[in-house]
Amino acid sequence: PFRHLPRHTGHFPPPHSSAPRGSSLKPKPYLPARHARLKMEGGSELGYAPIVDLPDGVYRYGPRETRDRVHAWGFGLTFLATFGMGIFAITNVNPHYEKLADPSMMKSASHCMVRTAAETTMYGTRLSEDDTIDGATFFKDSKYWLLFSLFGAAFVGVCFLALFRSCARQTVWGIIYLKVFALAAVGVSALSTDGGSVAGIILLVLAALSAFVFYLWRVEIELVARLLSVAAKSLQDNPHIITAVVFLKLCLLCVLVPVGAFIGAAYMNGEVVFNPDARQSSSKHGGCVSTDKDEHGDDVPCCVWQTDGWASAYIGLAALVALWTVMLAFEARNYTVGGVVAQWYFAAPGTSTFKGTTVSALRNAAGPSFGSLCFGSLVLTAVTMAREIGRNARRNADRAGGGMAVLVCLLTTCLDCMYALVEYISKFATIQCAITGAGFCDSARSVSQLLANNFLSAYGVWWLPGMIMTAASFLLSAAYGAAVGLASYATWSASSDSHPDAGTEAVILGVVAFALAIIILQFCISVLLNVVDAVFICYAMDLDRQLSSKPEVHDVFTAVRQKRQQSAGGVDGGGGSGGSGAV
Repeated sequence: PFRHLPRHTGHFPPPHSSAPRGSSLKPKPYLPARHARLKMEGGSELGYAPIVDLPDGVYRYGPRETRDRVHAWGFGLTFLATFGMGIFAITNVNPHYEKLADPSMMKSASHCMVRTAAETTMYGTRLSEDDTIDGATFFKDSKYWLLFSLFGAAFVGVCFLALFRSCARQTVWGIIYLKVFALAAVGVSALSTDGGSVAGIILLVLAALSAFVFYLWRVEIELVARLLSVAAKSLQDNPHIITAVVFLKLCLLCVLVPVGAFIGAAYMNGEVVFNPDARQSSSKHGGCVSTDKDEHGDDVPCCVWQTDGWASAYIGLAALVALWTVMLAFEARNYTVGGVVAQWYFAAPGTSTFKGTTVSALRNAAGPSFGSLCFGSLVLTAVTMAREIGRNARRNADRAGGGMAVLVCLLTTCLDCMYALVEYISKFATIQCAITGAGFCDSARSVSQLLANNFLSAYGVWWLPGMIMTAASFLLSAAYGAAVGLASYATWSASSDSHPDAGTEAVILGVVAFALAIIILQFCISVLLNVVDAVFICYAMDLDRQLSSKPEVHDVFTAVRQKRQQSAGGVDGGGGSGGSGAV
């Protein structure tokens, strides 16, 4: 009954594969796997079969075939067209846009009177002579504090990851206690103010309820701590995951900045025209009123800025490419983390160095699997656009009211569930691509069947790690921003001559420090959760192959699965295809 499955004998990787150059990874013994439950019904074979010509569940080191070429070419051509048209938009921008589109000038009907090309140029030049530039006084005076805030936020992020490596349990419980204490402290502060008794009581009740709920979830919280500890251990063994993700972020920034500039330049390709929804009023001294109002109605701009037709189409294209590129960066991050973690997970026991794993994952992401990443990111782009269309439809239906609002609400809710399912499968399919080198669709089918065969779908609704980490990032960022704001106020208030409004400047600096800290902490959290997802897929592959590559990981995920199945009232299916040594 197993004759249709690929056979590998001896050791893995097979002869055509090779470990990364300079890597200390050694081929580990490969054991034949029972890939699925095969039900024998009249001699027919039903069940999950692995992708042909791919190693079953172990990272593929060797040369990989290029996958999904069409989507790679599609992204490349669209990207080049966006940059080419963007350069054209910059070279043809209206040089007098800033003054021509001035809101105060738009109120006058004479501003958009019909002129010849020469008259329009002279008019714009005359307006530009009055232009003035305001200096950024705050940023000039606070540049050292801003640099301090940036590097301090980065230090907070490094310490945040270090805490999960060394004392994950204490860190998780510290976050829980801090969240409850913060709610209680804000409630007590509200009670001490005039008119804040109701809000204070509500906050204190929320703090008490939070403490009670966290007490009921104490077992789950212990599992979260163990889960994050495993992920942090992988990050500790592969520190260049952070380097690779930062590199991807910088690449994304290098794309989004010029695309944003192209969109702005395209918008400046146009002219001032008379507002079609306005008419000149004789009682407004050259002003205008709306076409559906009388002479004494509210003022409206007489003129509007009209973008050229081609520029409007280009703005839509550039926005689509920007969104596609953002999703591609997210997919590349997930792919890189998945590839590195898989090499760490399936390494031979006793391996302590993992040289070359990050470079290998990045090379595969930019090479054979680039088309698959473009395909996956295009799917996520379509989901994002469809979800935004649904939100707009719901808002419009809510304003209209009636039965249509209820119907649209039900429809968009069902669609949101479908979108969440597509995002869920896409996330794990990308990790499967990183491990096996398969195409995106093949990986999506394979990983869906892999999870279904091993009763692992419950993990997909386990939201507790993300909730705890998000709360931690907000609380730590708020504390950091408050500390920076208070420190700057104490320093600036001593020199009132150079900082006459020290309080306002300190508040602004505190907000900036908070924003920097939460961006960096969210970055660290996203990487940590990507590692958790990648380890989970490796664990599922172990179950499918009847192996236990990392027993400590099996202990954690087995406890998570059992807890979720108990909460859902389910019955353990015996650990999937036969279970593993840890089950």
